[in-house]
Amino acid sequence: MAYFAGVKVQELPTSIVPPVRVSNPIVAIGTSQQVPNPNEPKLVYNFEEYQATFGYTGDYNVHTLDEVADVAFKLYKVAPVVFISIGTDATDTVNTFTSTNLINAISQWIDQIFFLFRMVPGTLIIPKGSQDPSVAIAMASNMEVISSLFQGMAIADIPDTQDPTAVANYKNTNNLVDDNLILTYPSVEFDGKTYNLSTHVACMQARLDAQNDGIPYKLASNQTIKAVKAKYTLTLDQANNIRGNGIVTVLNFIGGLRSWGDRTSAYPASTDPVQAQIVIKRMTNWLRERLIRTYWQFVDQELSERLLKTIRDSVQSDLNGLKGRGIIIDGRVEVLPQENPLPDLIDGLLRFHIYWTPSPAVREIDFLVEFDPNAATQVFRALQ
Repeated sequence: MAYFAGVKVQELPTSIVPPVRVSNPIVAIGTSQQVPNPNEPKLVYNFEEYQATFGYTGDYNVHTLDEVADVAFKLYKVAPVVFISIGTDATDTVNTFTSTNLINAISQWIDQIFFLFRMVPGTLIIPKGSQDPSVAIAMASNMEVISSLFQGMAIADIPDTQDPTAVANYKNTNNLVDDNLILTYPSVEFDGKTYNLSTHVACMQARLDAQNDGIPYKLASNQTIKAVKAKYTLTLDQANNIRGNGIVTVLNFIGGLRSWGDRTSAYPASTDPVQAQIVIKRMTNWLRERLIRTYWQFVDQELSERLLKTIRDSVQSDLNGLKGRGIIIDGRVEVLPQENPLPDLIDGLLRFHIYWTPSPAVREIDFLVEFDPNAATQVFRALQ
């Protein structure tokens, strides 16, 4: 080393790493008036951009993506949305809107969205098409593993042809049971048009997420639907029966027409909170992406005590912040010796064990009211 006299400064890596902010757009697959060239997923931020790229007729039965554009950009004002067109028509004569074409589009594009836009698909919807059980199952399957690492949710509709008393049986008969799948029923109406409930629920979720820094700890249930009525007017008992079978529905009870349901389609077959409760499932998906994207930068760095402490302390700091903001109940991270045996360390494998508790949604509030006869004696005391 050359001789030196003076003062030097050496820059060291920051001991606490700030987390990456997560943004999870809605992905919608369907038909449109015109198909972009090249025909690939398009990230769209407003209605004018959608119309310039895909055209617009407002006929949701023929051009199914128009429904998503209207609901997202006009009613709930959420953006961006990833649109994928499989053709220009959904009528029987042209017949581009088939389950085969939809499933092929799901398989072809879902894994590519992150590499195209650096965004992980948060919610997949296919208005009208998701009423086909084979499409709904494919949606859930592809959202289970996205780009080899991430997870998202699919929202699919149960057809209006099913009577409210038959939807639970329809769900089970068609094997629509998956923790990556939210089922919705029935359709809703607004301004003379019929909408798939899945489109409204997806956009309502996106709006709540956007209002909370992209963190999906608020449940899109008991929230006002931007519609005037549903296909079926459900009583509280009917709505609760549908809800209790892992299906999101609507209820016109207190506060107008509202979404009603907090469980994935895995419920009631599974009661594991991570699988059954929508808010905890979505929070777990969110945490997965946050960890992967934040700590990917440390892959291929040399194993050291400093690296272990940096990752551990950064994760703990993030969990503390989430707890302090009331987003989670509690959270901690540990590096357990039994989960990090010497052969794995030599092979470059590190394991951090995170214990955390996202807040579950309140399902029932009970007030126990009891008549207190002793208080009646106060009347006579007042006369003395």
